[in-house]
Amino acid sequence: MKKVSRRDFLKSGICFGASLVCADLMAGSVFAEKPMIGPSLIGIGRGMDINKITKDAISLIGGMEKVVKPGQKVFIKPNYIAGGFMGHDPVTSGEIPHPEVIQAVVNECLKAGAKEVVIGEWFERPLDILWQGKEGKEGAQIKERVDLLNKKFGQRVFLVNLRNHTKHFKYIPSLTKLGKLAIPNLVAEADAVISIAVLKTHHRPISVTLGMKNFIGIMPSVLYGEPRMKLHEAGINQVIIDINKAIRPKLTVISGVYGMEGEGVVTSFGGISVDVSKKIGSYLVIAGMDSLATDATAARIITDNWQPQPFNNNLGVPWYIEHLRCGFQQGLGQIEKSKIIVKGCNLTDISMSWEMPKQKVYPELPNHVK
Repeated sequence: MKKVSRRDFLKSGICFGASLVCADLMAGSVFAEKPMIGPSLIGIGRGMDINKITKDAISLIGGMEKVVKPGQKVFIKPNYIAGGFMGHDPVTSGEIPHPEVIQAVVNECLKAGAKEVVIGEWFERPLDILWQGKEGKEGAQIKERVDLLNKKFGQRVFLVNLRNHTKHFKYIPSLTKLGKLAIPNLVAEADAVISIAVLKTHHRPISVTLGMKNFIGIMPSVLYGEPRMKLHEAGINQVIIDINKAIRPKLTVISGVYGMEGEGVVTSFGGISVDVSKKIGSYLVIAGMDSLATDATAARIITDNWQPQPFNNNLGVPWYIEHLRCGFQQGLGQIEKSKIIVKGCNLTDISMSWEMPKQKVYPELPNHVK
């Protein structure tokens, strides 16, 4: 086997599988060559008016006009893992984003001149997403809001299950053993892709599920199994990075109205619902055009009590979250605190102590970063 130098290994930035870490564990400095990534801007809206704080967050980073141009097609991927088949309200349980956040984002897209907005998820089970609540099985609760937007702007917003509306796939390169990954055409061909996530922790091997991880939900179960186990087996953290590298989401919005701590994802997996207003006295919406910086900021907000903390406070908790660390090393975006400009809120005023996942997914490194 050809011997790979430490310099070349670090420069590659490859994560080899879910159980292995990047080359940052080697002795010496944190990076052989630090990624040349400039400052990133994050907007945080805070208050009880969900529509207003969503628009505030987007406005603080320059407005939707910087994301969507007139005549463009937009694909919005909300985290709709619980589409209304679990017998409870997935919004107030913190499993999916608040529908008012999604409505506000779509409204801003249409105001900016979007030709069409597709809201979609690949619902992997043999069920369809319940776009509207029904008799105790409260769904995504977005359909009535979309109907209002279509009445206002014309028939330009569409709710789709990618399983039923994908005509073909675009194959993108992957640094995992898979070599390539299939992206549904509605995502691959969109002019602007937006991730709308919810503030949540996650079980092994990913300690948080935010804007970047959200895109696992576009991946076709017909190719990768349910629940996309082939992606997990190949190295889910690198898969997350590969997808985000390829589609380059232009905006990430994180709904901090209700969220989930502990094991996260859904209540049936042991996730604990969180009403953010009961933690800090208000709701939050976080927005950024750098998906990595947006997720890193969200992670910092909810991990105030997570131990141990890296000695390097500038890297902080995001350094211990594998897909954020490896994404940063591969030049995807920013995680350094000193290079993330947060507008709208002081992070110390909104920092929270959420319960960590019990499966010891954190820290993912066996030693501190000095």
